[in-house]
Amino acid sequence: MQNHSLKIAWRNLWKDRFYSIINITGLAVAMAAFLLIINYVRFENSYENFYTKADNIYRVTLDLYKDGAYVVTDCETHPPMAPAVKKQLPEVKDFVRVQRLGQNEITNARHQAFLVDHVYAADASFFSIFNCSFIQGDPSTALKGAMDAVITQSTAARIFGNQNPIGQTLNFRSQIVTVTGVIKDVPENTHLKYNILLSLNFVAKQGFDLDSWQANNNFTYLEMAPHTSLTAFNAKLKAFTKERFKDKIYKAELIKDIHLHSRKTYEPEVNGDAKTVQFLLVVAFLILLIGTINYVNLTTARAAERLKEASIKKILGANRWTLVKQFFTESLLINIMAFGLALVLMQLCLPMYANIVGKAATVGIFTTSYFWMICAALFLLNGLLSGLYPSIALSSVKAVSALNRSFTNALEGGALRKTLVVGQFTIASVVLVASIIVYKQLYFMRSQDLGVNLDQLMVIKAPALINDSTSNLAFKDELQQLAGVSRVALGGAMPGMDTRDISSTSGVTRVGAEQKSSYNYYLYGIDADFVPAMDIKMAAGRNFIAGAPNKNEVLVNEETVRLLGFTSPEAAVGSKINSWGGQSVIAGVMKNYHQRSLKEALLPMVHVYEPRYANYFAVKMNARDIRNTVSAVEKKWQAYFKDHPFNYFFLDDMFNQQYQADTRLGQIVTIFSFFTIFITCLGLLGLTAYSVSRRTREIGIRKVLGASVTGIIHLLTRDFIRLVIIAVIIATPIAWWTMNKWLDDFAYRITVPWWAFAIAGLLMMVVAVFTISFQSMKAALMNPIKSLRSE
Repeated sequence: MQNHSLKIAWRNLWKDRFYSIINITGLAVAMAAFLLIINYVRFENSYENFYTKADNIYRVTLDLYKDGAYVVTDCETHPPMAPAVKKQLPEVKDFVRVQRLGQNEITNARHQAFLVDHVYAADASFFSIFNCSFIQGDPSTALKGAMDAVITQSTAARIFGNQNPIGQTLNFRSQIVTVTGVIKDVPENTHLKYNILLSLNFVAKQGFDLDSWQANNNFTYLEMAPHTSLTAFNAKLKAFTKERFKDKIYKAELIKDIHLHSRKTYEPEVNGDAKTVQFLLVVAFLILLIGTINYVNLTTARAAERLKEASIKKILGANRWTLVKQFFTESLLINIMAFGLALVLMQLCLPMYANIVGKAATVGIFTTSYFWMICAALFLLNGLLSGLYPSIALSSVKAVSALNRSFTNALEGGALRKTLVVGQFTIASVVLVASIIVYKQLYFMRSQDLGVNLDQLMVIKAPALINDSTSNLAFKDELQQLAGVSRVALGGAMPGMDTRDISSTSGVTRVGAEQKSSYNYYLYGIDADFVPAMDIKMAAGRNFIAGAPNKNEVLVNEETVRLLGFTSPEAAVGSKINSWGGQSVIAGVMKNYHQRSLKEALLPMVHVYEPRYANYFAVKMNARDIRNTVSAVEKKWQAYFKDHPFNYFFLDDMFNQQYQADTRLGQIVTIFSFFTIFITCLGLLGLTAYSVSRRTREIGIRKVLGASVTGIIHLLTRDFIRLVIIAVIIATPIAWWTMNKWLDDFAYRITVPWWAFAIAGLLMMVVAVFTISFQSMKAALMNPIKSLRSE
């Protein structure tokens, strides 16, 4: 019996190959798009899941206030806070403090130097809270000593090659540390990625006071007792804070919430965005829904042909369950073929997909049990959604009425089909508008005046020099002699670098002013060439004087002037400010420039004069021959710093990396908007083809009676065009509201343009007309004699 049902189902599919191909292709594209998006959403939601204690690990952050008003939340806290909280609050089982040491030059025993990112110092309890897979070493003792270091497997291979790393020494900031452990590389789905972990006591030996409540430089993680209430614990933390500070409040958050929900200053890395993930999840289900709608629409539209088949089978004794099983078998067969094609499409799209979302999100995509569970659930759900309604609808018809019924217009009486078509084009229009606005916002941010010129700026990481304050200056002088170099500047950081790479303090106040608390101000040292090299304009006062000591002088930007309460940049020049335990004079006020992207508000910047111990060289090049200039710079480097790694990047590329997540969103939305339109058009093509086939004789009669080709095309397309117009009208307020919500996260944003809706609506109309006209034109040009012989 089952074989018979399969044979009949296969024969019906083969007989109507055109419609079968449309159904299979539409469902396959929808399934492939759904699975790819769901995989990315799963990856974004999987952060920290590999830690066995993740549900009970909190991170403590610091809310800063000024005069009772909230200013900002800092991820870093004071070092004595963690032991004090553990002692005072019984819910805290253990703690670990982690201090960022950033990118560092590290030298092995063979005097080979390496630049290593993501270096941190941590308490010895790190490995009892965060379970890491040790390849070598003992996690209970690995960071007990002040000069101990634990490195990742890839870092060990890079620095030591095939040698056993355990017991090997590393020169780190003029100190010798010993490798006591090697762990597997940290997975990508964590907010805290590290290549080297040193003991926190190493930082203490370098002069950092672990008992000071003045500076907050630690990430603090707490292991909590199971079932601890976050709300109740934060209330206790607030009371704990009030005992020590008036303008600060400690607050805890679940470690699993950090990646998608934390937007604080000094994050270890740029986090994801929960709104984006939720939006993509909605898009995934909408695409799947469109594919299912196509199948239901086309199947019910062609019901007239199947009704006679069903009625004859009923007359011959078939019951309703037999008919449901027959029609459902056809649906399952289509879903099986669509599912197989979807997997093939996924495999073909994987390289492009990995390039957009990152390779980490694609690792093991076909080998995880989660993926196949989703596939099984998708297959069952889609099989039920696409097969249940048509099967029940076609099997419920009465035999006599079905045999006597005749259809002339597939759309007439099809209120459900009209609703589904409107729904499809509404979804497609919303997704298309979203892609237009995402790219418009990205273009807006990249085209705005940043207050700094990043073009042709090559930035070189300065070498880690010991007791040498002259080599950097000599190297700078050599570079300025090169033909392709117009200027060289020195800086402790560069525009575009994250706040975690910049010093900050809330202790900047005007001398003589009654300011007891302050905002976060951001500081790094520069030389006299920095301002002209970056093409930063002065609002008042002067730049640093080259060759002069510029002692106790600072440059500030207009935002700093505003926050300090000066009436104008001119009024600030010559004034004294309290900062870093001393007093400084404002020598000049720079016009505001964006240290960070336009997603963020302007930062109040303070620059001190420090040319000797800079972290970076900024080389302004002529645009004519950049490649040869880079080679010439590297040769000079080898002459001065041959034992140090030559590491450079171009500042505009680095600055634009801040928009990487938004660019990725734009690419994803654009690609899947085309998927959505493609699937929708497939369904529209099928419906049009069937509508034309049912009205072939009517078209022939109209042509005999004098109807023109244009009139016939208008007759066949007007109902569909009307539905598309309704869909665009419905989509407009939905898209407007959704994209305004997304734009609210940007400090500098566009106003949602009216023409985005006009373009989306026009494109929907053009695509719909083109799709419909393909079949309508064939029908309108058909010989009326052949038309009258059909049906």
